[in-house]
Amino acid sequence: DNSDSEEESGPSTLIHESLLSGAKSSQRASARKVKFAPPDESEEQRSLRTIFVGNLSSEVAQKRPLQKKLHRHILELVPTAKIESTRFRSVAFQNPTSKLPDDDGTEKTGSRQHGLDRASSWRKANPTADEPKNDEKKFLTPSQKKKVAFINHELHPSADSVNAYVVFAYPPPANERPLNLPPLLPVMDPHEAARLAVETCNGTVFMDRTIRVDSLGRPADSIGKQSALLGTFAGDPKSSVFVGNLDFASKEEDLRIFFESLITAERGPPSQASDAPKHWVSRVRIVRDKETQLGKGFAYVQFTDRVCVDETLAMEESKLKFAKRKLRVQRCKILPKGSATDKAAASKTATTSHSTGAAPPIDVPKGDPSLGEKIATLSKEERKQIKATDADRLARRMAKKKVRMALAKQGVPVRGKEKDGGRTRKTGAVKRAAIAPRKQSRIRSEKSMSKRNMKK
Repeated sequence: DNSDSEEESGPSTLIHESLLSGAKSSQRASARKVKFAPPDESEEQRSLRTIFVGNLSSEVAQKRPLQKKLHRHILELVPTAKIESTRFRSVAFQNPTSKLPDDDGTEKTGSRQHGLDRASSWRKANPTADEPKNDEKKFLTPSQKKKVAFINHELHPSADSVNAYVVFAYPPPANERPLNLPPLLPVMDPHEAARLAVETCNGTVFMDRTIRVDSLGRPADSIGKQSALLGTFAGDPKSSVFVGNLDFASKEEDLRIFFESLITAERGPPSQASDAPKHWVSRVRIVRDKETQLGKGFAYVQFTDRVCVDETLAMEESKLKFAKRKLRVQRCKILPKGSATDKAAASKTATTSHSTGAAPPIDVPKGDPSLGEKIATLSKEERKQIKATDADRLARRMAKKKVRMALAKQGVPVRGKEKDGGRTRKTGAVKRAAIAPRKQSRIRSEKSMSKRNMKK
C-alpha cells in the first residue's frame, strides 16, 4: 500500500499549471483587450474616427515601447480619449514584396504554340491527372510577404520614415461591467477625439520630428453633402507651393527646416502671440514610390499664409538650392476635388461669366445620319430641295453659325468655313494679268553663235 501511494505521488504524476489544457488560452483571453464597436458601423463611419500620422520614425514600427510613447503623446493632447488600434503603412522592406511575374508560374515566356497545343490536348485526354496535389508548392501573396517581413522586422536599412493610422475606441457599455467594480472614467466620443487630435497634434514634435496629422474620413451631413467643417480638414492650395528637382533620398524634416529658414530670413520669426502660428511652414509632403518608398523627386510645402508663397516665388534662384540641387518652385494651381475652396472658385467663375455677359453654351442639335442614304438616288436639284426644307438641318446650321459668331467675339480663331463678303470672281483677263510676264532670253549675234558652235 505504501509503495502504491508513493508511486501515485511520485514526480511522474506532477504536471505544471502552464501545461494544463486550456490554461494558456484562458490567460490570453483574460489579458486580451476587449474592443467594442457598434454592429451596424460602416467603413465610412470607422474612417471618421481614424487619423493619419505621417513622418514617424521607422523605429516606432519596430519597438513596442515607442508605440506606447506615441499613444501617450496623442492622449496628452486629447486627454479623455481612448485608442483602439494602430496600424503602420508605407514601410520600406529589405526584400521586394511585390508580385513577381513568375510567382504563380502563369507568366512564362519562350513557350511555342506547338507545345501549348500538345499540353491542352493532353489535359483533355487526362482530366484527372491535372488535379492539385497536397504537396504542391504555394507562393505567398504580396500582403502575406509584407506581414512576414514586418513581424521579422526586415526593414530596409535606409528606411527613415513610416506612416500610421490610429483608430480611437468607443466607450465600453456600462451594462456589461460587473456591479462590484467601480465605474470607469468617462471616455470621449471617438469622432470628436479624431477631430480634436487633428487640430492639436498636427505640427507637434515627436522624437525630434514634426509629425503630420490629418483625418482619414470627411464629415458629411444628413443630405449627403460635405459640411462646412471640411474647411478645417483640407488645406488651402493657394498657400502651398510645388517643389521639383528634389533628390530621391530627401527627407521631409530637412525640407521643412530649409523653407522655414528662408521665410524667417525674409519675414523674421513668427509672432509670439497665443493665437499666432509657431512656424511659417505648416505641412511638408514628399510624394514617394509605393514599393520602394523612395521620393519621386517632387514635394508639396504648405505655409501658414499666402504671403509666404509670394516671398518664396520672389526669391533668387541661387537661394533655392537644396542638397546641391536647384529647386523648381511653382505655385499650386490645382484645387482638390470636392473641397470647399474648389466649390467657391467654381461659383465665383460662374458669377463672373454671367456678370461679364458671356454667352451661355449653345446646344447644337444632331442631324439624321440616314438622310444621305435616302437622297443618294435622287438628282442634284431634288437633293437641294430636300435639304432646304429639312428643319433639323437648318436648325443645326443656324446653331453652328451662332457658335462661330460667339467665338469670333471672344477672339478665338475658328476653323472651317468662313464667309468673305468682299469675295469677287476673277475673270480671264484678271487671271492673265496676275501671271508674271515671261523673262526674255538673251539675243546673241551671228559671231557669238558661231563661237558657241565651235566650242561644242
